[in-house]
Amino acid sequence: MDREFWNGAGIKLVENLLSVKVWTIFALLIISSILVWTGKMSGDVFAAVNGGVISTVYALREGFKITKVKAMKDSNDVKNVKV
Repeated sequence: MDREFWNGAGIKLVENLLSVKVWTIFALLIISSILVWTGKMSGDVFAAVNGGVISTVYALREGFKITKVKAMKDSNDVKNVKV
């Protein structure tokens, strides 16, 4: 693997670490883990809350990716139409 690959991988890692969704999921997991540890939240609630939030965040992320690709495809189709 060359140096360019590792530079790109490092940049992607930093971009992901600066992402709001990463910090939100991290904070949610830490807070809910503390609540389970102190006995203020059950394991069932922990699994339901964290699983629900994380899956929702990733579902929205994928939905936005699909929307972006669709919008790009539609904009290219409009540019190629001959009048």
